[in-house]
Amino acid sequence: MKETRGKRPATERNLLQVRLSENEKRQIKTMAASQGVTLREAVLAAFTAWSQQLRAQSAAARRK
Repeated sequence: MKETRGKRPATERNLLQVRLSENEKRQIKTMAASQGVTLREAVLAAFTAWSQQLRAQSAAARRK
């Protein structure tokens, strides 16, 4: 693992950009704040939920 200034280990990060209207961004930030989470945590939770939904749909399709 790389080390940065101050001897703290660097964590790998990747930038994700999404074009949103101001209203969409405000709605997402409001939902995150109402749950007491950061915007980052809310986005990660949304992707996790989406992934679980896709897996469930895939499993249901295989059972048919």
